[in-house]
Amino acid sequence: MAVEKMAYSIRETAEAIGLHPNTVYELVQGGKLPALKLGRKILISKVELAAWLAGQSSTNPPAGTGTAN
Repeated sequence: MAVEKMAYSIRETAEAIGLHPNTVYELVQGGKLPALKLGRKILISKVELAAWLAGQSSTNPPAGTGTAN
């Protein structure tokens, strides 16, 4: 019986959401994407990832991509 994963590695997270692993790592390092570090391994909770994705919106572009007033 296969066990469903509760957390993903940086690489698995990147594959799941279509980003480069370096981008996911930078999001984690910048505190924008919640993660857990266990030794040298960084894990992103499946639940936290879903919540983070739900909080992202096209009406709230990332910093530096908005238009100047």
